[in-house]
Amino acid sequence: MHKLIQLTIDLDINNVKEEVNKLLSIGTNQKEIFQGLLKGLDGIGKKYELGEYYIGELIVAGMLMKDILAMEGMKGTDFLPPVNRGKFLVGTVLEDIHDIGKGIMIDMLTAMGFEVVDLGVDVSPDKFAEGVLRHRPHIVGISCVLTVAVENIFKTIKAIEQTGLRESLKIIVGGAALDKRYFSIESADAFTNDAYEGIQICEKWIKEMNA
Repeated sequence: MHKLIQLTIDLDINNVKEEVNKLLSIGTNQKEIFQGLLKGLDGIGKKYELGEYYIGELIVAGMLMKDILAMEGMKGTDFLPPVNRGKFLVGTVLEDIHDIGKGIMIDMLTAMGFEVVDLGVDVSPDKFAEGVLRHRPHIVGISCVLTVAVENIFKTIKAIEQTGLRESLKIIVGGAALDKRYFSIESADAFTNDAYEGIQICEKWIKEMNA
């Protein structure tokens, strides 16, 4: 399993897939393989924090995990750890069509066992509210890259509050438009302009909810 972990950290895509197939062929449990992949992701995160990896590597890591979980023998989610099975609803605010950071979070959270509902981009406050009412998520992610669209974050949170479900969920706001020196979004539970930090926050919340 150490080899799989290191190959994942190194983002050695072809050899990671080869190693997964090898482990499956000798009867290694899916859950054990998945845990090895998660340890690899943790190593990637540490390299990112140290400045050895950048946003591009996080994108590749998310795509790699998606590909692995789609492999024959790894399909299905019965082996995913229940503690991570939270529901995450996410979208980019009205008047903003950027989705790179959002895409990273979707890929990584899906790989970690989250059920993710993606509302897309240029999402109106009413559509966010409808999504909350329909899907009853544990966490709502609001993405905003353009500073001209920041006001729509506040409108979106207000619309979510009007559903009557605000107390039953967490709201995380993210995107390049956010800078802690300039923006204070007290109506959100957390905000970040770092996709990896956002993933860590969501994982922490779900663990607390299941404690």
